Order: sequence, then structure tokens, then C-alpha cells
Amino acid sequence: MTIEWEADELRGFEKFRLSRKDHALFFIENERDFEAQLYAIKAALSRNKEAEKKAVENIEHMRSQIDLLDPEDHRNADHLNDHLTDMFHESVYSDAAHSMSAVGMLAPFIESLFVAIFEAIRKVEKPTDEVDPRQNAFRDLYWNPQLVIKKGEFGNDLIRGIQELARFSGLELFLPDGYEKTLTALFAYRNNMFHNGFEWPANKVEKFQNRVKNKHWPENWFHHSSKNDVPWIYYMSEDFIQHCLKLIDEVLDGVGEYLEKREA
Repeated sequence: MTIEWEADELRGFEKFRLSRKDHALFFIENERDFEAQLYAIKAALSRNKEAEKKAVENIEHMRSQIDLLDPEDHRNADHLNDHLTDMFHESVYSDAAHSMSAVGMLAPFIESLFVAIFEAIRKVEKPTDEVDPRQNAFRDLYWNPQLVIKKGEFGNDLIRGIQELARFSGLELFLPDGYEKTLTALFAYRNNMFHNGFEWPANKVEKFQNRVKNKHWPENWFHHSSKNDVPWIYYMSEDFIQHCLKLIDEVLDGVGEYLEKREA
């Protein structure tokens, strides 16, 4: 169905401006709907948060039931305390699963977002002469932030690749302060979870713990469960999850501002 608008109905819309975020999303669109992906991620995170809340309520309910028991009812008390212990143990792994879900959605989204951003910038930066396929092939490699030159050869280093291309293209001035610290922490955690599962080898746990301290990552970015006062399982905190979501919005706003300056 085609809708035809009269001039009076369109009055005022000539001054309508896209937000910087919308401008950025339109700029990088290439058969991928990043906004819809982001809505899906936020919905999944919300469901996980509700599940965690319900688990806490169930544990508190079990505690209240134990408190109601007759002090002499040792049999039922022992049974319910055993069940409460099982609930705590299960919640540790459930929280780890939700944390893996969070990093498993956020890290690939952010990686694909930066790849798309530089793909789009490449298209407006490319030379007019495209007759040489070798030059085009090398430009494709150049604009891929997942690749860097290490000792004369291509290697993988997404964060360094983003920094190099952002600096060359002029985007660096419009990216949020400290974005590289956030990405370093996010991908370090992603790599540990995806390579080691919920329970990492002791040396991996110690290495991550030291990295948190040495990199001066905020203490509220990661939480952990302990065994015998030793870190056991690490989780992304809700604060860090929200920080990553905020970073995505700030990156898109920055790209929108970058485009405004280019087009001015």
C-alpha cells in the first residue's frame, strides 16, 4: 500500500534530524540490523536477571522455612539444610551460566560492530581507481580491525587493531574515554570463559586475578565465588554489564558525531 502525504501533513518534518546514534546505525547498515540485535541482547539479559532474582527468593524462602522449624526437629532441619546447601551450589553454576551468556552476547556484538564501522569508513575512504584487485585485497585486510602487523606478518589483536584504525581515520577523538580498558577486560573474560568453562584451572584464575589488579580494572566489574578463601568462579557484575551496554551507545553516538564533522 502506498501512502501519499499532502504538503500540510509534511510541514515541520523538513527540520527533523536523525540522532547521532541513528545516523551511525544507518551508516554501518549492511544487511545486519545492529539495533534489533541490541534489543534481543537486552531482553535476554533481562530474563537472566529475573531468573537470578527468583533463585535468591527461593533461597530466602528456604531459610525462612528452616527458621520456623522446632529447634528439636533435627531430622527435618538436617534435610532442609542439605537442600539449602544444594540450592547455593546450584546458584553458583547458574550465575556462571548467566555470566557466560552475557559475555557471549556482548563481546561478539561489540566485535562485529567495530568491524562494520570500519567496513563503512573504508567505503568512503577508498580510492576512485579500483582496477587493481591486489590493491583492493590489501585494502580489505587493512580495514579489518581484527588484524594487525606483528613482526612483519598479520596477527590477531582486535583491540590494537581498533586503536590503530581509529587513530588513522580520525575516529579516535570521538570514541569514549577508556574504551580500550573496557574492551580488554571484556575480551579477557570472554576468552577465559569460552576456553576454560565455568571453572578455570587454578593458574588461569590466579592469572586473571592478577590481571584485574595490574590493569587497575574497577573492583565492581567482576565478582567471584571462593573456595577456602581462594577465588573459584568469576562472574561479570551487573555494573560491568551495564557499563558495556553504555559503551555501545557511546560508541554509536561518537560515530554519529564523527560523521557530522566529516559531512560539515
